[in-house]
Amino acid sequence: MIISSRKNPAVSFYRELNRERKTRERERLFTVEGVKLCTEALRAGLTITSAMVTETAAKKYPDAFGEISAEFEPVIITDDIGAYISDTKTPQGFFFVAEMPGAHEKICGNGRYIILDGLQDSGNIGTIIRTCDALGTEGLILSPDCADVYSPKVVRSAMGSLFRLPFEVTELVPRIAEMRENGTAVFAAMPDSSARSIDEVTLPESCAVIIGNEGNGVSEEVLNAADGNIYIPISGAESLNAAVAAAIFCNEMRKTNTTEVNGRY
Repeated sequence: MIISSRKNPAVSFYRELNRERKTRERERLFTVEGVKLCTEALRAGLTITSAMVTETAAKKYPDAFGEISAEFEPVIITDDIGAYISDTKTPQGFFFVAEMPGAHEKICGNGRYIILDGLQDSGNIGTIIRTCDALGTEGLILSPDCADVYSPKVVRSAMGSLFRLPFEVTELVPRIAEMRENGTAVFAAMPDSSARSIDEVTLPESCAVIIGNEGNGVSEEVLNAADGNIYIPISGAESLNAAVAAAIFCNEMRKTNTTEVNGRY
């Protein structure tokens, strides 16, 4: 049977998951769209609760359709339904509903981390997830007021890294205190009078860098919870995009040792 009705329960539910953060959080489910992302989700071992593929996509991407069909039987939908539920202008016709990975609920141990304080741009968050994955950062910690990690735009811009990178969403001040107590140094990216240039320091082996809100920077309470402040020296431009700044700090963290930073390490 080919689904052609917009009132079909599976179609309605997928569209609601796409649009509503509250539904995603309540159901602990999120949507995955596109040939590459759907196959990556499958290979990453995510639990797929439903799969829909358009008639055209099944013929256009026979290898991907065959790989998916080997695991379970996808529901065939019309191209019109594919366009109706898609979050993109040019849908590829592959649509999954997946369970949120439970393993990503808590990051444990020391390592190198990026902390996001109130970031609102979904594209920035997705790019940061992808960058952390690419540069060997062990995990990502987000404040509850960040944009939804499982929104369609974040999932797309993370390009599959969301399925691999450990992350957690939590209140930052107590989490930072816990990290410091366990030996992880935490620094805020903030160019103020107490900050030191990243060119002048080498970050400790176990450390985290906080990237603040695109307009307001790191909040005062989070700033006060950190060990100290560091900044990226720039000339010309007034500031750097949050995702670009995170990429620079991720790269700097790859050079870590136990050199003293801000007189504390």
